[in-house]
Amino acid sequence: MKKVLSLILSLALACSLAVPSLAAETTDQRLTDVVTRVKQTLGLDTDRYASFHGELDDNPLAPIWYLDWSGEDGGSLSIEATEAGKVVSYYLFDSAVPDIPASYGRFAPSFPQGDRDSAKAAALAFLKKVLTEGETVRLEESTSPMRLGADSFRFYGEILVNGLRTDLSFSLTVRAADQEVTRFYRDDLGGKVMGGIPSPRPSVTAPQAASVLRDTLSLHLEYVLPEDGGTQAVLRWLPDWGDEYYVDAETGTLVNLSELYEQAADSGTGGATNGAASDSAAEEAAPESPGLSQAEQEGIAKLEGVLDREALDGKARGIAALGLDKYSLAAASYSVARETEEGETPPVTASLRYGKQVDGVSWRRNVTLDARTGELLSVYSSGRLAEDAAVAVDFARAQANAEAFLAEQCGTQFGRTALSSSREAEGGWSWSHSFTYAQQENGYFYKGNSLRVGVDAGDGSISSYEKNFDDSVTFDSAEDICTAGKAVDAWLATYDTALRYVSVPAAIDFSQPEYAPLEDMGLSYLYRLALGYQLEQDDVPLGIDAKTAKPVYREQAASQDAMAYSDIAGHWARRQIEALAQYGVGYTGGTFQPGKSLTQLDLVALLVSTGGYTYSPEEENAADRLYDMAYGMGILSRADRNDGAVLTRAEAVKLLLDAAGYGEVARLQGIFRTGFADDGEIPEAFYGYAALAEGLGIVRGGPGSRFLPGATATRAEAAVMLYNLMSR
Repeated sequence: MKKVLSLILSLALACSLAVPSLAAETTDQRLTDVVTRVKQTLGLDTDRYASFHGELDDNPLAPIWYLDWSGEDGGSLSIEATEAGKVVSYYLFDSAVPDIPASYGRFAPSFPQGDRDSAKAAALAFLKKVLTEGETVRLEESTSPMRLGADSFRFYGEILVNGLRTDLSFSLTVRAADQEVTRFYRDDLGGKVMGGIPSPRPSVTAPQAASVLRDTLSLHLEYVLPEDGGTQAVLRWLPDWGDEYYVDAETGTLVNLSELYEQAADSGTGGATNGAASDSAAEEAAPESPGLSQAEQEGIAKLEGVLDREALDGKARGIAALGLDKYSLAAASYSVARETEEGETPPVTASLRYGKQVDGVSWRRNVTLDARTGELLSVYSSGRLAEDAAVAVDFARAQANAEAFLAEQCGTQFGRTALSSSREAEGGWSWSHSFTYAQQENGYFYKGNSLRVGVDAGDGSISSYEKNFDDSVTFDSAEDICTAGKAVDAWLATYDTALRYVSVPAAIDFSQPEYAPLEDMGLSYLYRLALGYQLEQDDVPLGIDAKTAKPVYREQAASQDAMAYSDIAGHWARRQIEALAQYGVGYTGGTFQPGKSLTQLDLVALLVSTGGYTYSPEEENAADRLYDMAYGMGILSRADRNDGAVLTRAEAVKLLLDAAGYGEVARLQGIFRTGFADDGEIPEAFYGYAALAEGLGIVRGGPGSRFLPGATATRAEAAVMLYNLMSR
């Protein structure tokens, strides 16, 4: 929950506060009680374990017990629990069921084990045991397919109290082989809340709270480019993001949470390196150069016409506003644009790095120029004023310097802008006044075209400069714009006004004995839960269209995990092809082409996709990248690459079994027999592969139970072979 959660963790989780009732029990008796409660909660039978030990983190107000059982077989069980026996974490390790699948590190794809619905039932049954009175869960349902080879199911979600959200989360893992919960973790309110949990029954209705919260929303009109790539900017109402609020559900009072957390944070109680880089030693005479290749000559030609270091330094120092008279040039570097239109001379930029020393602190100024013309492109500086140093150049003078500089450098473009934001220097690391001027059309900003400039508060020189300006952008008219009120109503409608428990910082009352230990720890705030309403969005809009008053959402990219095909309806291999596609195994482009003759590249692309990499032939060097992936997965060697080779059924089986690690066995002679009707037609080099494919259920024979070793394989046959391998 934004910065609120982080501060909760820093203030409250550090103490894990609760008010235990310990009476005068000895530590061993306390451990006995906790173990008994935990075993009752979980229904544990721990007789299989040969040893046990418990450790205690005896916080002032919220003790946590660490319980560990271990067996002679290497199995173990670790549980964290509160003094009351509430389970907050659980980890079961069974040495007979290793965490890392046996296939790890080689090509051995398989479908996920088990059944998600059964695993979900096991997860809910476990949660029913460990949740306490008033607690329920909301599971987050994953929309992406499980990964191949998965041997467990992970569930996660929120823990609700009295049916309301509280920012508590949990995660839980169920082993597919036996539906056993192996991992569990939860957040816990116990020990972190002063004043207990309020009643969930509000005195204020959600519409009433929404009316109050509406006043915390504000938007401003601004030109933006449409998401479809057009160059005509349109007007949009954009949100002014600010503080976080809630409405107290008992009193209807609006509460600024951000202010409360700032107060809580306030209550708690680098030097730059010296010297600048230097140039390299004097040039030495170069040996006679060998002949240059065509590529080398073309690369060298890209630097034709660039100015040398001294000339560029002169250009930079000629811009008096940069204040380089106090700096020394340390180094210069050239950079050539790698992507240009065909026949176009690539732009070259030069970065000049300057430095100076002020009271033992290194100040640096980087100036970037067009290396051919010397045109100023950008400026960046770093430095630090002493904490007690006065800001010598005030804000007004800095702004005048900035505007004079921009008028000289940007001319007409600066004339089309207005000041959109600024920040005043404060000293220390904040030693520069900053200003942003954005293009203004019809009285509204378009921040896509902007000029940013910083002014050194010590000497008034330009410390930073950046220009982003596209003169080709046009602007929609500012007519028929909806009102701000209508835009706010449309923005409010994108929220739910949700009743929930809100974490609110509260001063600790040290007069209460249970909180006395915290005073010496320097804490002054914990938090309490308040029943309140907050605005929540599942999908945050980009803004409100200024003419239609409708929210604008970013178009969601389609999931790349699953695949779908338009050409497999009614095909005999449809079931297997679609089963693979659910896990992203297959081909891109929307068609499978099941009857297409299988090339080596087709089969390699199919096999590599089991590792999450999909081959897109339209991309540059796509085949090379595909085969590099295949080499890394052990599917084939570089010497075996033959992209366009059309594979027979025997060759397809061989490549598949070699990739899966069966090649060494398949090449043994005189130990195999097949049941194929055309057994005698199978070449000796492929006979062991055919026998293994039959025995493993990868190939079940063509018409008449024949292996058909010399027949051309198809994409559909390859998919079925892979499906059968993965289903073993």
